[in-house]
Parts: sequence; C-alpha cells; structure tokens
Amino acid sequence: GHPHVGDVRQRGLMAGIELVQDWRTRRPFELRERAGIRVCEAMARRGVLTRPIGNVIVLMPPYCTTRPQARRMVAALAKAVAEVL
Repeated sequence: GHPHVGDVRQRGLMAGIELVQDWRTRRPFELRERAGIRVCEAMARRGVLTRPIGNVIVLMPPYCTTRPQARRMVAALAKAVAEVL
C-alpha cells in the first residue's frame, strides 16, 4: 500500500520489495538514482542490514528470526522508504 512499492515477491522467508517511482504505472527508478542503495543505508541506520539488487530490497532473515525481529525489519523498511522516497 505504499506509492513507491511496485511489487512484493516472496518465497519462504525471502522477500523482494520492488521500489518504483509510481506504483500505478510501475515506472522504475533509474539505477543512477540509487533508490535501493539509499533505502538500505537508511535501514542500516536503524540497525537492519540488508542489500538491494538494483531497486529491489532483499530481506533474507535467518530461520531463527523471532516475530518481534521480523516486525522490526518491516518497520525499519517502511520508515526508510518513507524517509528516502
């Protein structure tokens, strides 16, 4: 439900969150804008380490992740996207 999230893909605990300029058209960010990198940097400032693949944020928590930890990851992602985009 975010204007800059074009798609969320998931397999097991792995999730890819695609960042786009406009969710209606799914128009992508130019790679030179570094949207994925900037969101990951903002997440790192919140204590959550992850990495982008282009403009897709990849979340790969270990199987031992607790519900509170998973909620923290998702909250950090939401705040980082709001801050950066």
